Amino acid sequence: MSNPTSAKQTSVSVFEWIDTRHQFLLDTYAELIVTPDRKHISRCLYLAHQIQDACKVNKDGIISALQLNRTPRYQYVKELFAAVLCELLGKQCGLTSSKRLLLICAALTQDIAMLAEQDSTLDKQTTPLTEGQRKFISKHPAASKKILEDAGVKDAIWLSAVEQHHERMDGSGYPNGLLGEQISQAARILSTADTYVAMIRPRADRVTKFPRDALKEVFLVRGDQIDVPLARTLIDTLGIHPPGAWVKLANGEIGVVTGAGLDHPFPNVSVVLSEQGEHLDQAQPRDTSIRSNTIVEIVPAPFHFNLGSILQVIWPQINA
Repeated sequence: MSNPTSAKQTSVSVFEWIDTRHQFLLDTYAELIVTPDRKHISRCLYLAHQIQDACKVNKDGIISALQLNRTPRYQYVKELFAAVLCELLGKQCGLTSSKRLLLICAALTQDIAMLAEQDSTLDKQTTPLTEGQRKFISKHPAASKKILEDAGVKDAIWLSAVEQHHERMDGSGYPNGLLGEQISQAARILSTADTYVAMIRPRADRVTKFPRDALKEVFLVRGDQIDVPLARTLIDTLGIHPPGAWVKLANGEIGVVTGAGLDHPFPNVSVVLSEQGEHLDQAQPRDTSIRSNTIVEIVPAPFHFNLGSILQVIWPQINA
């Protein structure tokens, strides 16, 4: 099975980059679940290196592509998104590059024991969970850790993050009801990333939240469920209007946040609809520190007859 790069390096849009890594992750899961083996763990590490390198050169584009992605297979895009956030949060927390690689791997494999059930049933289910499903879910962190150990993973950062990513600061989490500092730093980082991504990804049993609303909820549960400093770090990293969020400006234009910019209250925005609702031929950047360009509202993704093509060229291309 080939890697998502070739000997001759080419550049692709951030959306194509995400799609290629998504497929690579699907292939890795398929093999790792059936036959836990060190070579599949090497594939996780390879993908973690790819994510780390991409975040160095185009983190806003990668975050935007993940935010705008609406691939129906919820779980796999969620894992990718959480992995990217773990890299960014880990860096803000002062973790070394090698420790962040292990944290990224943990994000990619956090739910490895329940992926089949998630894909076939849970993602599509609109009714409350059965008692059997609740028990299954409560056991998946330990089961995921066991699969990784069987595949040869020995790194404490990776294994503790996977086993503890559903633990909560107030002791209300699972599987062991750990409290506060009993939860590893890696697990607390992964939990923060995973909680945010779960709220903004579409799923059958709950309404998708706008990024700003998800950040607000993370901030509100800080101290109880989420580590307080990490809640603040997440907001500092993404800004109050994260890349990939759709917004309406004071002048009536509709655009997408392309990056945090130099000042979080005034992110970079590229508009695709004019104040009259006309479809622009190409995205046009706006300085949101100007009063007429101030963000006044978070909005759903707009209809635009050529939206996909316009979005492809907003962010710089990245090595394939």
